[in-house]
Amino acid sequence: MTAPGPAVDALTARFVAALGRRGAMAELMALAGLGGPPLLTATPPDVPVLAHLDEAVARVGDEVDGQLRDAVALVAGRAEWTRTAGYSADETLFAGYAHAELRGSDDDEVIIGLVLLGPGVHYRAHHHPAEEYYLPLGGIRWDHGDGWVDEPPGELIHHEPWQPHAMVTDDRPVLLAYLWFGEVATPSAFVAGSS
Repeated sequence: MTAPGPAVDALTARFVAALGRRGAMAELMALAGLGGPPLLTATPPDVPVLAHLDEAVARVGDEVDGQLRDAVALVAGRAEWTRTAGYSADETLFAGYAHAELRGSDDDEVIIGLVLLGPGVHYRAHHHPAEEYYLPLGGIRWDHGDGWVDEPPGELIHHEPWQPHAMVTDDRPVLLAYLWFGEVATPSAFVAGSS
């Protein structure tokens, strides 16, 4: 695989397979209409957590599979990584987190992208109006609102709109692929009182 378009298609295909197993037909239909070139840049921004990108990509090969690692590696290094402005008050998270949209837009009402979390990061409880599916590309600890659990790599995770959820990484960085459906223009925000 040498082109970014097919690499994003390979990631999309993983979501299609997982959503199909769940019978999530509306999400599959929305995802089927998502096309166009990947949202990439020739000069990735200077975001501190990108220092951990190569290690996180290597985990994809170790914990999911080599084919997906190759696809993710092709796009992750050229993605338009950014951070949610509302998170800037949490300096530790802000330094250890970034996300990148790979395909889709507010007009599409569906976005596929990546999240990168550095080692030892607590991404405290947050929520958003978009329905969300995550595909962890490495093992990660998660709280979906009812206590902490270990989520295995490669297994689909679903969050309803406004469902609070939090993540914590161990001593290694991790990549997560995500899909947002519906109100994708509104960024996530911390849940009031979360720490």
